[in-house]
Amino acid sequence: MTQSRAWLIDAHAQIWRAWHVYDKGRADQAGRPVNAVLGFADYLLALLESTWLPNQPAPIIAAIFDAPCGRGHRQAIYPDYKGHRPPTPVDLKEQFPRCRELAEAAGFGALDHAGFEADDVIGTLVGRLRSRERAVTIVTGDKDLAQLLGPDDRWYNPMRGSVMAYGDVERRFGVRPAQIADWLALSGDVADNIPGVPGIGPRTAARLLRKHGCIDGIYENLSAVYGMKFRGAPRAQRLLQENEAQVRLSRRLTEIVCDLPLAETPSPWQGIDRPALVSLLEQAGADPAQIERWEAWDAPLVRSA
Repeated sequence: MTQSRAWLIDAHAQIWRAWHVYDKGRADQAGRPVNAVLGFADYLLALLESTWLPNQPAPIIAAIFDAPCGRGHRQAIYPDYKGHRPPTPVDLKEQFPRCRELAEAAGFGALDHAGFEADDVIGTLVGRLRSRERAVTIVTGDKDLAQLLGPDDRWYNPMRGSVMAYGDVERRFGVRPAQIADWLALSGDVADNIPGVPGIGPRTAARLLRKHGCIDGIYENLSAVYGMKFRGAPRAQRLLQENEAQVRLSRRLTEIVCDLPLAETPSPWQGIDRPALVSLLEQAGADPAQIERWEAWDAPLVRSA
């Protein structure tokens, strides 16, 4: 059976991308920066135009945001989680509310959950949508989210134009999607300041998981690591033994929460809120051609799933 597809957008990642790529000198008539807003609008429109198939069920397209203080859940576990990152630039931070308004006016919503990151909202929605026979494409550049993929799902990185299906994950990282959280807990994740095991990198972590399946399997068979056929196996055994507490801590950070009590689940897309969207775009100084392309989606002739 061909499944209807849902597109779950890691919105903050796309907004950051737009802020880096688009001219930082763009400002509205009040002098407020708008480059991220305009870039995000371009991205959402391109996604809509590329995912809509005539005479097919309407796709679900949802923009997922980090909630204010969204790191709270993981920082309660490990206060230094993402603690090395510099503050968000002011010129970008003040554009986030307008980007949320833009996503809502485009009909994509702006979903979040207090104390949790967008990853956790996406994880919860993947489970809900899968139970409704929806295949999911996760739009992100974050490898952590590959742990959510099922056989019919996709991971799409628009920054590189790359797509991973379920089977591609093992070819790229050396582990299956269900092992990604363990893999990151062993090797660490510099981007998120997750410590892992000092001295054990992605390749060694993948070898260990291919042999023993999961972190529990590795520690249940720790003595066997010494004799594994790769250079440095005895040292890896010692490092695992010395850092077990840190591995267990890291594993709590790398696991995506998939059971948040979200108040809503996205429905098939029903079109834009034309007055609100046009007003937002005009205030941001969008090109008339871009506004016209958006207006074409005011009342699409589609049927809902």
